[in-house]
Parts: sequence; C-alpha cells; structure tokens
Amino acid sequence: MSWPRSACSSRSACSPARCCSAREALGNGFRESGQILILNGVGGSLATTIKNVGLGDVLGQYFAANTAAPLLVVWVVAAVLHVAVGSVSISAITAAGILAPLAPVIGLEPVWIALAAGAGSLFAIHVTSNTFWLLQSLAGLTARGTLKTFSGGVSIASVVAILVILPLSAVLG
Repeated sequence: MSWPRSACSSRSACSPARCCSAREALGNGFRESGQILILNGVGGSLATTIKNVGLGDVLGQYFAANTAAPLLVVWVVAAVLHVAVGSVSISAITAAGILAPLAPVIGLEPVWIALAAGAGSLFAIHVTSNTFWLLQSLAGLTARGTLKTFSGGVSIASVVAILVILPLSAVLG
C-alpha cells in the first residue's frame, strides 16, 4: 500500500498509522458534531432573519406591556423544541435566537431571554434527549429508572427556574 506523505503535517513524523488515526478522529468528530453545528447555525440565522425583516419590532408591540410574556414564550418554545429535537443546546439556542431581536424593542436585557431559554430547554428530558442518555449512563440506571428518577426532577427544576426568572426580570429589569 502506497501512503501519500503529503497528507501528514510533519514529514519527519509521518506514518500511515498516525495520519489514518488523525483523519479518522477528525471524520468521527465531524460526523458526531456536524448536525449540532448545522442546527445551531440555523438557529442563529433565524434570529438574524427576524432582526433584518423587522419582525422583532412587530412582535415587540405585542409584548411591550410586560416582560413576562416574551420570557414565557421563550420558555415554551425551548421546551417544545427539546421534546421535538431532543437536544438541550439546540432548543435553547434556537428559542433564544427567535426572540432575542425583541429584547431591545421591549427594553428587556438579553440575559433574561437566555435564562428563560435555558430553563425551558431542560423541561421533559426523555428518551429522544441526548441529556437523558448521558444521565442514564452516568447514573448506571435503566431507561425506565432514568425516566422515573431524572425526567420528573429536571422538569420540576425547569418550572421552578422560570418561576424565579419571571419576578427577577421584573425587578432587576
């Protein structure tokens, strides 16, 4: 088997085994993280589209009365996306990205939107969630045991978090 030496970064340390393992590791990394990177990019581009089209101004008129309504919307969107997609990070980033353009229009600090999105993305951890399987493997439980142990507790934490975030955002602005 002929090995192309130009594929390695260092000619003196070039070996087929070293290059193959690096190439395989890079390929595996992109295979595992590619979908997450693409979906995070889509969430960010959606936020930019909402901002550029002016939808933030239109929605801002509906939410201008108080800051609780947009935070609840962010929380619900993140929770629904988490159940549908199964990724905490994707649901939080996408939900925050959708309503982030509203923050300046209604005078809401973006940190409150990020906190509400993070709280909502933890709601209803179940078998389609990558967090579910992470918790199952770390705790050494069965799928049923993980559902009983973690799903309810994390969902309660999500609800408690939004119940704390709402009054804090009203007081601290």
